[in-house]
Amino acid sequence: MQKEISQPTVWPDYLDELWAKSPEPGQTIGESLAMHTWLVLSRFADVVHLRPQLPKQVDCPALWHILYWACFLHDFGKAASGFQNVLRGGAKWGHRHEVLSLAFLDWLFPPEPANETRLWIAAAMVSHHRDAEEIRTLYPETSDPADDPLRPLLQQISVEVLCGLWRWLEECVSPWQRALHLENCGIEFPSLVAPDAAVPLFYQHGVENVRHTLRRYHRFVRQLESSDDWRQIIGTLLLRGSIIQADHTASAHLRHLPKLELQSPDALRQSCGIGADQLHPHQQQCLQAEQSTILIAPTGSGKTESALFWAAAVAREQNDMPRLFYVLPFQASMNAMSLRLESSFPKMVGLQHSRSVLAVYRQLLEREYTPQAAAKAALWSKNLARLNYFPVRVLSPYQILKACYRLKGYEALWQDYFNAAFIFDEIHAYEPERLAMILGLMRFLREHFAAKFFVMSATLPSLLKTRLEQALAGVATISASAATFEKFRRHHLGLLEGEALDPIWLDRIAQHGREGMSVLACCNTVKRAQQVYREMRQRLAGAGVDVVLLHGRFNGRDRLRKENLVRLATGSKSEQRCPIVLVATQVIEVSLDIDLDVLYSDPAPLEALIQRFGRINRRRLRASADVFVFREPNDGQRIYDAELIQRGLAILDRHNDLPIDEEQISDWLTLFGAVLFSTVVAIATAATAAARSSRAP
Repeated sequence: MQKEISQPTVWPDYLDELWAKSPEPGQTIGESLAMHTWLVLSRFADVVHLRPQLPKQVDCPALWHILYWACFLHDFGKAASGFQNVLRGGAKWGHRHEVLSLAFLDWLFPPEPANETRLWIAAAMVSHHRDAEEIRTLYPETSDPADDPLRPLLQQISVEVLCGLWRWLEECVSPWQRALHLENCGIEFPSLVAPDAAVPLFYQHGVENVRHTLRRYHRFVRQLESSDDWRQIIGTLLLRGSIIQADHTASAHLRHLPKLELQSPDALRQSCGIGADQLHPHQQQCLQAEQSTILIAPTGSGKTESALFWAAAVAREQNDMPRLFYVLPFQASMNAMSLRLESSFPKMVGLQHSRSVLAVYRQLLEREYTPQAAAKAALWSKNLARLNYFPVRVLSPYQILKACYRLKGYEALWQDYFNAAFIFDEIHAYEPERLAMILGLMRFLREHFAAKFFVMSATLPSLLKTRLEQALAGVATISASAATFEKFRRHHLGLLEGEALDPIWLDRIAQHGREGMSVLACCNTVKRAQQVYREMRQRLAGAGVDVVLLHGRFNGRDRLRKENLVRLATGSKSEQRCPIVLVATQVIEVSLDIDLDVLYSDPAPLEALIQRFGRINRRRLRASADVFVFREPNDGQRIYDAELIQRGLAILDRHNDLPIDEEQISDWLTLFGAVLFSTVVAIATAATAAARSSRAP
């Protein structure tokens, strides 16, 4: 369990008038420089405790030493009178405090040419807010040292303040390290310059030493931009990512960065309510897996539990799993999974997608939060996720890919991925180009960030499996047994002539509803779904059967209400199940844990149809349930490629009027995917190159 860090007994109260932050609304006193520095160091200590083996893994033994001093010194430049005036409502200052902070390095680390530690500390300090190019633009080289804008900047720190800062270093460095439980992390304490020499050194040589440091820093950045030394590149990414993480979470006043505390595999199994004798063979194998793994198992056979068993086994093997990422392709899937994981990891699950605030807001309303409290909590949850606070994250791969494109704060993302575990669900759902990018990202994280992966699917074409094996070298494959696939054989396929809007089929769907069956009618477009819905309402008027329309164009409130209604009527674990005719679009392919009796579907690509089949007879209460697919319209309806529709129908034709063998579905997709996945290899190479382009700025 992570230790709670309390404020140390040795405190520089003589610096209380030196602020780092302006007062909060309604307050008159700002946060002191000492307090902010203590909070940054506390969050840095969390980073150390999350990944204690990181310096050894990246072959940078001095990493924690460098970061400790960078965190301690990074805001000393805020002592300038101009900056202090800004915090008290004064005019804009126009300088960078992190550049001025470099002048204090000389008190501890003399500017010797071969002192690489000093260079790395300086790089972390000067880059914790602005990229190198911005610093270069603000502080260009000057031909006349007498006109250097840094000279009057140093004069903004008085002798009295300098003496207080020196005393702070002399009195607090060692006690604070002990208070943070960082005694055995390789942090060294260089000799502090003598008190009678500190002030003259600052005023007389500060400008010269800052300029020298900036020149070395800019050369260092240029070297990194053209370097192929991945040890150095990864080291600097982690360096800047760690100080950004510590600084931002400290500014948000987070009390700590929680570490994922995974139960043992057996304890996790028990918490999932699964007895040892109830495990499927593939789940038993996942309990023992200790490496990246591909799982192929039928829908409903406990793949999510299998993934958590794998994560627990990996955490046990490496004695460390700071972060767990659950990756899904669709927002609806993510929303549902975040709720599901919250029961296993209370208050530890973060949801990240473009509409996550709205999703969390709805979830909180269901827990009887007031609208005001729900809105505030949802926004705070988004901020926590952005700060990489949550140890379990449910997100799309595009959130992870942000790091490859060097979006703001990308180094903190890379830092958070180190030693992490990634669960990829529904990986078959991505388009080839996007899938290629994901494969390239997987390879990059595996090669350089010690990440491990669990990829699961009920249907995995052999070509995609081959590409995964190449990206995840040494990956294990776990497949459900033939007996398990046989046990989950639950569908009977039927191809129907014509289309869903033909009166004969509309009458038949309505008749199923009158007979007390739950029916899913799945259309490819909203317009067709609306037409089928109107026909069902007419045919079932007065029959006492609920007819529900569900598609992606409803506003958030209405869609949530409809999804809840569908869950109550058809949820596999609902105690209020009742007959329903559900008319839906592709939104039904994911997220909802529902179980209906019969399916009528527009023709669609094969992998989409298989997802629709998975919503039928999920609990296997019937020996077999009918899943009907119409032969028309077979032109893709401007939603899908016509060739994919026709290719899928041709494969289904070979199995028409037969039970669906779950074990053979991957073979169907392999035949189907010869065209679909043909571009993956070339694009994956390009995507890997894009991922490799990330550099510390």
